[in-house]
Amino acid sequence: MSIQNIIQLPVVDLSPLVPLVNNAPSVTNPVSKIASELQNACISYGAFYVTCSSFSRDAELKILDNARRFFNLPETVKSNIPIRSGGFTRGYIAMGVESGSHRIEFKEAFSYGYEWNPSDKPNNSLQGPNEWDNLDEILGLEWRNGLNEFYSQMVFLAELLVKGLEIALQLELQSYCAGGETISLMRLFHYFPYSNEQNDVEAIGSSPHTDWGFLTLLLQPDNVQGLQIFYDNEWRDIASKPGHIVVNCGDYLSLITKGAFISPLHRVISDGANERYSMVFFYYPKYDAHIPIINVNDPKIHNLSIFKDQKYDNDNQRKEQEQEINSTIDDVCFGEYIARKWDQVYRG
Repeated sequence: MSIQNIIQLPVVDLSPLVPLVNNAPSVTNPVSKIASELQNACISYGAFYVTCSSFSRDAELKILDNARRFFNLPETVKSNIPIRSGGFTRGYIAMGVESGSHRIEFKEAFSYGYEWNPSDKPNNSLQGPNEWDNLDEILGLEWRNGLNEFYSQMVFLAELLVKGLEIALQLELQSYCAGGETISLMRLFHYFPYSNEQNDVEAIGSSPHTDWGFLTLLLQPDNVQGLQIFYDNEWRDIASKPGHIVVNCGDYLSLITKGAFISPLHRVISDGANERYSMVFFYYPKYDAHIPIINVNDPKIHNLSIFKDQKYDNDNQRKEQEQEINSTIDDVCFGEYIARKWDQVYRG
């Protein structure tokens, strides 16, 4: 990775916001400063780094090790819990099962979410039990507990971000997100090294896309790059910073700010030599949240992936489908619409 190509994203320490989420007294000045920093980062880049006293370096290393342990399992074990079409994405995603474009994405993944009690009836199609199969016996119960603890930590960081942005925008953002943690998603990713010179098909780690939801929080590995953001008409590298979480705005957050907050186009590529492990948390608004439509031809939002049909490779076919999508999007809630989006990228 070229040093000259690294984008210098802002770094925001969320620690002073913790008392607000915990309903404890807080110091006004630091909170206002953090809210302003978050707003500026969302407007200028749509992406930034965060740190917080509630998230330790030890926790970071442990969860990345948990990801490696899962992906090191035999394929026969992982393939026992495949995700299925329909939008409820829980379980293992083998290479080729998902793609946001015509490319082959050289990655595998494991998807889980809120630890839903199997005896409780889900309220919607994005709620339900995770797919653990016999992983407790193979990896130990502490492995699953570690993943669930990390999920809770990312929900907490997302709530801190919502509180900070709420202060900055003077908007009741929490009303959009109430219950969103029960439909949000965590994904463990394992990217394989590849070279397009060695493949008959176009390969990539993750196709260029914007994220559909409210916020995305990403934990990168040390010393293995690959995440890039499209900024100022070129692809720029987002450097790995130990002890930091990368945050980017999602399409929904961009829409409710009328395009003021950028939902950045990003991708993952390979250096051709190294494997890459990461943890990505997709924080969603509540299931029945309304999708705000301004003008889909507005250049600030026109290229958001939430408006693209990611199933079709043919441009004409895709445009016809997108016209239908944009004419009916006002009739469905966020959760129902996102289930359709996951179906679009499913290739199994």
